Amino acid sequence: MQTLVPSQERRISIRTNLLGVSARVSKDGWKWDDVVVHDISDGGIGFEMQTEYPVGEKLLLEGEASDFARSMDISCGLRIVFSGTTADGKFTYGARFTNMSKAQTTGLGIFIELMVTKYPSLLLE
Repeated sequence: MQTLVPSQERRISIRTNLLGVSARVSKDGWKWDDVVVHDISDGGIGFEMQTEYPVGEKLLLEGEASDFARSMDISCGLRIVFSGTTADGKFTYGARFTNMSKAQTTGLGIFIELMVTKYPSLLLE
């Protein structure tokens, strides 16, 4: 039996242009910036925004995932694990969720799995 290391595990992600996901981030909890979410899994989120942050930066996240019949609020910490820039000068990030309760992690995983089951085209390859 083959054992997968965490970097080899496949996560179920959803394409947000087909599903309602909104989010905002803050460094201090006072000033919040809206972000454009590219994908989300039960372990993290990919997004772009105007503000530059270094890899390793810790942020706060508030967001919502919705399939227009039900929704789930997401509130937790983030740690930037990679960054880049877009052709139009925006910053793009991949971040891991931190300080997320086991119940919220499980709930988000189930929510995403239900969305992918209902809308198979949401599964990222």
